[in-house]
Amino acid sequence: MIVKGKLRFNCCESVLIRVHEKRPLPGFDDSILRIASNFGGGVAGWGEICGAISGAAMALGLLFGSDGKEFPQVFDEKRKKERMLTQDLLRDFSEKWGHVDCCGLLGCPNCTPEMRTKHYDELKAKGETHCDDYVEWLASKTLELIERTPS
Repeated sequence: MIVKGKLRFNCCESVLIRVHEKRPLPGFDDSILRIASNFGGGVAGWGEICGAISGAAMALGLLFGSDGKEFPQVFDEKRKKERMLTQDLLRDFSEKWGHVDCCGLLGCPNCTPEMRTKHYDELKAKGETHCDDYVEWLASKTLELIERTPS
């Protein structure tokens, strides 16, 4: 995770920041970080889709997504492209790490948000979490996708 001063950014924010540092994202500003702040730990700590994956999907959306002002055909083409890229990323992540959900990645499938947080804290205390690895892997993979995909 990215730490700046006394602030520790969550997995979603960290992927966005890491990608933006290497490849400036159009529209990336404080409002994007405010939105991303609620996606750590699988959306509000609920444990579903990994927050780092959400950050990568947001980065791809900022680059390739629609803004709702296009003609219908362009609107549909942008959404199709964005989804294809994100699905490729999800597939690669799942093949590499075995899960795309936070609870599964932490080894506590079907746990409650409270159980997930407790389990995460226990793993973190033992140095056994891989969340930093997920952030770095996803930021790197997202940048690779961006590099090889025409706008």
